[in-house]
Amino acid sequence: MKLVSSLAAGLVLSATMAVAQMPPTTGTSTTPAAPPAGMPGTAQTATSARTQIEASGYTNIKDLKRRDDGSWQATATKNDTEVAVSVDTSGSVTQMSR
Repeated sequence: MKLVSSLAAGLVLSATMAVAQMPPTTGTSTTPAAPPAGMPGTAQTATSARTQIEASGYTNIKDLKRRDDGSWQATATKNDTEVAVSVDTSGSVTQMSR
């Protein structure tokens, strides 16, 4: 009987320790809903849009303007050719036809 009691106490102690190691399930998150401006994957400001365009290999960025949908449009140079580019709200850069 003492053996059964000892085993039961050990199981309860083990279960308590396992639960104590699990993260809380309060529904709160420390991950931001969107990356901060200027980080990859975002184009919330003119500076971050310019950074995304430059990171995509474009230079001589000019006429950077925000559209009504939150995306950005500019003229830039790549491979010695001036092209139109667009940066969507997720930070993706797309070369557009002129």
